[in-house]
Amino acid sequence: MKRSILMILACIFIFSFEARSQNEGIKTASNPVQYDKSPMNAKITQDFAMVQEQGTTGGAPGPSAIADKNSGMFLEPGWTPGRVVLIDQSVLDNILLRYDIYHQQVQFVRENDTLAFAKPEEAACFILDNRKFIYTDYENGGLISKGYFEVLSDGNCKLLLRRMVKYHLDPDEHSNISDDLYVRESEYYIKKNADMAKPVRACRKSVLCAFKDKEEQVKWFIEENNLKMNTCDQIQLVVAYYNSLP
Repeated sequence: MKRSILMILACIFIFSFEARSQNEGIKTASNPVQYDKSPMNAKITQDFAMVQEQGTTGGAPGPSAIADKNSGMFLEPGWTPGRVVLIDQSVLDNILLRYDIYHQQVQFVRENDTLAFAKPEEAACFILDNRKFIYTDYENGGLISKGYFEVLSDGNCKLLLRRMVKYHLDPDEHSNISDDLYVRESEYYIKKNADMAKPVRACRKSVLCAFKDKEEQVKWFIEENNLKMNTCDQIQLVVAYYNSLP
């Protein structure tokens, strides 16, 4: 029965996985975070330094993007047991899934073919190894797009994490590396109810701006708990407090 449901679903909203193009060299990902216009080599050197110093849970005091210490095109190597919850709350369970950050796809296997959800908005969420992901609208720099986000804090107000690949380095073009290298970044987002997600930085000013509708209460909570607002954990505390307010 489960196999029949999966095959029907696949016929409705999947497409064959597209292999990445060959001989890409240094490829800038689509919709990259905007930085200063320094030479490409200098920017990549700076990015590698950030990758070594920061992880996804830290807060960057300057730009909104956070360097990711991982360097693969997938969230995790290999396939992960998971499930897909559809909008009508029906569930596809015990499916092997993987999140392709480079191509921004959630993929699965059917009859030895790697497939991706062509209409991810038809799913309420994707669960990969007990980590929840949603596909939703977001706004950044005046541009409106759709993308995948990991849900770090759930509720009427959600704290989300968006991952992206900024650069791809091909070993055929760079003799100092032996494998494909993907320079990844992450950004925090706040999503309230049905509103589109909006970016938030790990700093006091940005967090207060994200909660302007209840700024005084949030400001009191931050001061009362002596929060510096420079870590993911502290943003999560504020989101939990905001969700507790009437």
